[in-house]
This record gives sequence, structure tokens and C-alpha cells, in this order.
Amino acid sequence: MAGDAPSDHVDRHERLDRLTALRRRVCPALHDVAQQFGGYVQCTMHPSEYVGTVDRSLEQFRTDLRSMAFRPEPVAALKRHRDGRQSAGSWVHRHSLLAEKQLHVTLFFAGESSVETYAHWEHSWIRHPIDHYRASGWDTSAGVETMRTLLRTHGISFRESRP
Repeated sequence: MAGDAPSDHVDRHERLDRLTALRRRVCPALHDVAQQFGGYVQCTMHPSEYVGTVDRSLEQFRTDLRSMAFRPEPVAALKRHRDGRQSAGSWVHRHSLLAEKQLHVTLFFAGESSVETYAHWEHSWIRHPIDHYRASGWDTSAGVETMRTLLRTHGISFRESRP
């Protein structure tokens, strides 16, 4: 139907990694509980975090992320796109395991072979779990620019036009 939010129908064509599939099942229920205590386990992606759309399959882009030293992020809140789509993956890049900050990247299906990419810098949850959870020191602009630079450096083209 015209005007409906895009669905995640491409999930049938692209396999979600096990961690993302598990987070999609568990986080909504945990979020309901967390809200009763003033917390959260899922949130809506802010448009200012948009890096660009990469014309690669999710599987290909996950390989690219690994080659850039990104790792799947197990403890990130489940992100929802403002049109209702759930994230197709959450990835993090740290200079070391005990780094103060981390670059957090969230992916969304954008079609059969395209992935929307969003990013921000934040405190590492390993070193600063409370600051991380409270989004203290969150830097969207630096995250977007860092991710765009990484993509360019690794020869991965992307479109910057907002969805």
C-alpha cells in the first residue's frame, strides 16, 4: 500500500547474523521492562547519524567492515529507523579493547543490495559503561565523518543523499 513504511522483506534474501536476529527478538521485550525503570534497550536512529547508502549486499558489507577492523556489537541498543525498520546490524571499531571511545555503526537494509549506514563516536561500554549508556560525550558529526573517511580510504563507494 502506498505510504506504508518500507518493510524488512529483504530479510528473506539476506541472512541476518545470529546476534542481530537474537537482538531483534529479545530487545523489544526487554525495552518494555527497562522503560519501567527509566531505561531503554531500543531507540530510534537520528537522521543526523546518516553516513550514506552503500550499494553492496549486507553480506558483502559485513566482510568490508571486518576488513576495516569493525566487530559486531553485542550490547548496543536495538536501533529502529524512523520509518519503522529494525537495524540489520550493529558494529563497533575501537583502537584497542580498552580504548576510551568507540565508533559505533548501525546498518539498515535499503533494498535488495544496498545498506544504509549510520554512525557516531561514543564512550566505550567496556571502559565507561555508565557514560556509554547515558550517551555522555556522544559525537555524531565526528562519527559520520570518520566513517565516511574509512569508506573512502577502503575504496567503498556510497551515496550521501539522505533516504
